[in-house]
Amino acid sequence: MYGDMGRGTSVSAPAGEAGGSDGVQVGGATAAGTDTWHLPVRLLARPGPPAGGVVPFLTGLEVVRQVGVVLARQCLGIPADHHLSLRRVAFRWTGRPPRLPDSGALGATAFAHLHTRRLRRGLTHAFEASLTLRVGSREIALGNGSVQCIDPETYPLVRGDAPPLGTAPERHDASPLSVLQQRGDRLLGRIGWDSDDPAQVDPTLDRLSGHTLVATALRAAALLRPGRPPVGVSMAIDRFVEYTPRPDVYATAGDDAVEVSVLQDRLVVARGEIRLSN
Repeated sequence: MYGDMGRGTSVSAPAGEAGGSDGVQVGGATAAGTDTWHLPVRLLARPGPPAGGVVPFLTGLEVVRQVGVVLARQCLGIPADHHLSLRRVAFRWTGRPPRLPDSGALGATAFAHLHTRRLRRGLTHAFEASLTLRVGSREIALGNGSVQCIDPETYPLVRGDAPPLGTAPERHDASPLSVLQQRGDRLLGRIGWDSDDPAQVDPTLDRLSGHTLVATALRAAALLRPGRPPVGVSMAIDRFVEYTPRPDVYATAGDDAVEVSVLQDRLVVARGEIRLSN
């Protein structure tokens, strides 16, 4: 999300599609007006048992990520060696989350619109876009994001002290959030990860993935407001979030939402909000 577009998208994403991951496949974009495109989406059935079930919330966020990759590479012509860093992301169901089929895939269409685009030396330096996700004529979700594009000459200067790719500290946490203290509507915890899960520890990244940040926020919301499934999430990533020192998480629950702050070296590096069902 999720800090970074991740999973190979900085160097190897095909021009016309984003490879399937997290149960999502997004195809190439077709122009549908000025700065507007539609893209085929397949939400893949999950292996059972149990089969089917509703579309997981993180799967919806993965649609936003993959659509952003296709817009960047195919529609905006951002070269494959430019790094895509997600600075802000939001996603929400606009009705009841759809159910996945027992096998095969649920077909959908993402209608994407480019809102702003900033250029530097003739290439896209940053952009903001939104999408509407539909199954047939039924709207099921809305999403948006802001992406920074970093050229290969600048990236080493920005990330000069970053560890080499594939050298994340090995951990095998059962949950993305280790609770240190929970009292009433407040929770203090620390981010964890499972090194064997590429969604959590992306070998193409030199820092924590956005997937892990959002998964941590969702876990905090589930602990503070059990029985209140998420209907929306927004997250702003203000700084690159490193593996070490392990980031702390501070969450506060209200009536309809849980606010989450991620801190590292006593600085807030990311902020999120999980909107809850009634």
